[in-house]
Amino acid sequence: MFSRTNTGKTAIAAATALTVLLLAGCQSGDTATTTTSSGSSELVEDAKARVAAAQAPVEVGAPEESPPVQEGKFVVLVTCSLASEGCAQPAKAAEEAAEAIGWKVQIIDGKDTADSQNAAVQQALALGPDGIITFAINPASIQGSLELARSQGVKVIASSAADSDLVDFSDIPSAQTWVDSGALLADYAIAETDGKVKALVLHDTGFDVLEPQHQAFVDRLDECGTCEVLEDQNFTFADLATSVPRLVQQMAQRHPDFNTFYIDYDYAVPSVLQGLRAIGADGKVVLGSDGTSAAIQLIRDGGGQSATTAYALAWIGWADIDAMNRIFAGESPDPASAVLTRKLIDQQVALDQDIDGLWDGDVDFKSEYLDMWGIDQ
Repeated sequence: MFSRTNTGKTAIAAATALTVLLLAGCQSGDTATTTTSSGSSELVEDAKARVAAAQAPVEVGAPEESPPVQEGKFVVLVTCSLASEGCAQPAKAAEEAAEAIGWKVQIIDGKDTADSQNAAVQQALALGPDGIITFAINPASIQGSLELARSQGVKVIASSAADSDLVDFSDIPSAQTWVDSGALLADYAIAETDGKVKALVLHDTGFDVLEPQHQAFVDRLDECGTCEVLEDQNFTFADLATSVPRLVQQMAQRHPDFNTFYIDYDYAVPSVLQGLRAIGADGKVVLGSDGTSAAIQLIRDGGGQSATTAYALAWIGWADIDAMNRIFAGESPDPASAVLTRKLIDQQVALDQDIDGLWDGDVDFKSEYLDMWGIDQ
């Protein structure tokens, strides 16, 4: 779901501030030495309750109402990379949704680098579209093309990207859901360890949108008086195949009492598992995010990953088209983003709810969107 950026780590102040709203139920770090067993028990029960709520079947798939479908529109979809499942699936779903409402649509592959993504947006502009939707591309890395789009009156949505004034809308999925994701993964670790988390953390500084998720995970554990982040290190996407497994080994050897390992996204989990297996560090709580098909299969099979916070990737694409239609109609796109949510999936949930491959959102969201748009099925 992400693309790399050449701009490095960027703070997302508004999203990070939202983490404060999610910290109820954990003990203050200042009371770590005086936490009672009663307080610890309450903390664990609160975490378990939040986990259970995030694992329950989702019941809503689309907003209740929409402006009329704006006819005769042409939208170009620019992916971070068609080779990435998390990037390609939302774009293909957006293509399906756009065609369902009668829009002309075209996909252009951003091919995973800022230069090629910038060129892809310029190629899209040359086609004369009414709108462009980018998928997991940091707006700051293609600033020149986005400024050109604005000068031409082309509406732009940056899907799965950090908040940016360079585009018409980028809060899809919302900043709050990224915060929720990190806090829920911490809750899962708290529940699994009875409030005695000893975590190792790896954060990819190349994905701006992941900063609030990482910070929410750390903050939730920091507010838990019986939990501890033993070490928090940074890495980049380019490090995954080489230095990340070695870094994981080194972190684990420095802290042999760790019981939890967090890394920002599912694609990176195999590198973590490679490092842990090399030193025989089995039976740990290993956490990622996104809900890729490979991760869910790994979780189902007991292959080493404990849980993930998943988006229904196709649902994001349909929501993107809903947001673009609202923008074309001169209305706020916020309702399109409000329905998107994360689901916390572990082995029990995957088996009990028969989640095999990508999570599909639990509901027939496509039919709900078509009904909302007044499209005959």
